[in-house]
Amino acid sequence: MGKGNSVVGSMNDSKTGHRPAALKVLVALEGVFAIVGFMSGYGLLSSPSGEGLGLSIDLLDNAPVSDYTLVGLFFVAFYGILPSMTAYGLWTRRRWRWTDAVNKWTGQLWGWTATAALGIIMLLWIVVELIFVGALSGIGGALQIVITVLGVVVLGLVTRPSVRSHMRLED
Repeated sequence: MGKGNSVVGSMNDSKTGHRPAALKVLVALEGVFAIVGFMSGYGLLSSPSGEGLGLSIDLLDNAPVSDYTLVGLFFVAFYGILPSMTAYGLWTRRRWRWTDAVNKWTGQLWGWTATAALGIIMLLWIVVELIFVGALSGIGGALQIVITVLGVVVLGLVTRPSVRSHMRLED
């Protein structure tokens, strides 16, 4: 590994041996969310018109995009890859030199910070969607509600004292 990618610390057996229940729930939620994110992203990328997922292209009339390609990429990146990475970071407590600036800024390991960012991204996505597309009905409306609730749950769990303590940066 290069100097910037070297591992400066990994699992602390006393911390990983007893993972808080809230952390286990977070990792499970992120795993499910990642699967849904990859599937949704794939569906949108393979059918940019939205027809593959039963979406109308008319939903994008007021949006800054003309098809679902960028939305599909967003889903793969932020609802597929990011939750996968954050689940890994929470579970392993892995630490790399390149994450130290974030670790020191928050006083938490990067997995905690990335998970908090994921919760915020979920809520911001819904706000942006509501601005450009509006409240949807049917499956789209249900997804807006589910993503909002999941964003709140992720933020609620990641800020629990047991999770914060477990993910605290130790020098």
